[in-house]
Amino acid sequence: MAVTIRMIAEKAGVSRGTVDRALNNRPGVNAEVAAHVRRIAKELNYEPNAVAKALAISKRKLRIDILLNSGQNPFFEKVRRGIQNGMREIRSYGITVETFELTGFSVEEQLQKIDELMQNPPNALVITPINDHRVIDRLNQIAAEDIAVVTLNMDVTGLAKLCFIGCDYVRSGQTAAELLGQITLGDISVGILTGSAHILGHQQRVNGFSQVCEQDYPRIHVRAVAETEDDNEIGYRVTKEMLENHSLDALYFCAGGIDGGIRAVKECGLEKKLKIITVDDTDNIKAYIESGIVNATVCQQPMKQGHDAVTITTDWLLHEKRPSRKHLYTQNEVKLRYNLD
Repeated sequence: MAVTIRMIAEKAGVSRGTVDRALNNRPGVNAEVAAHVRRIAKELNYEPNAVAKALAISKRKLRIDILLNSGQNPFFEKVRRGIQNGMREIRSYGITVETFELTGFSVEEQLQKIDELMQNPPNALVITPINDHRVIDRLNQIAAEDIAVVTLNMDVTGLAKLCFIGCDYVRSGQTAAELLGQITLGDISVGILTGSAHILGHQQRVNGFSQVCEQDYPRIHVRAVAETEDDNEIGYRVTKEMLENHSLDALYFCAGGIDGGIRAVKECGLEKKLKIITVDDTDNIKAYIESGIVNATVCQQPMKQGHDAVTITTDWLLHEKRPSRKHLYTQNEVKLRYNLD
């Protein structure tokens, strides 16, 4: 015999209306009572009527807010396209997806924007979080209010998130070091241009790169590390300073601001001398590879990241289907001149 709302209500000691609200995540039910009802429903192997569930979903005005710290970084263009692809797939469910963007890595600006969004709380927040305890604390508060939090492209530790969708940054850095080791001989001095110390993934790329150099290619020496803030003007300035102050054989650009960095390389007349490894396959990076300025780039499937952020969050909102893993890593793909497309 099929399990009914009435049976769950009797076992839980609550009304059928309370059971209905708890199972459909509607307001007006104490959090402990709602959890108790859902636990009993699971114990009884309750399966809602498909038609009734579809009607209930259609009446709920579900919304996903996406907050990107995308700034000048052209990488996020493909993330946006992936988000749009995901939105097309979920269109029939009536879920609203709104995207907001910030420039740079200001903790205060990100917190301010989060607070603005929470004035009209969404059902889920997809975010590229800055790795700062204030941001993490605020996001944990949001998660405690039954708003699903998904980290996209950038991750943080200590967060009660539904999942992270993005690059395995440690392996990305390791792959870049392996590439440099394979295309060079003898002692090599390398400079690293990262994005920001406040972005966990940027730190992880640097750490992965340095780890492989130390363990597998001790002839490769990291002489300098500078932050571009994913900004081309800052990238130009810090790259030029690095090249003027150090005798380098190679550069590893592991975040945004690459256009500015390459401009500095050209001004110093080093585009034929330096071995250069970058990240991502934006149109500008492809042009640098085709012209021979950049030797190789390590990509991370940005369209898949954007797409999956929408569809996986939707699965949670509609069906409470959790992702198979907490960290959903996309593939690190090496691209050279003849496999850019």
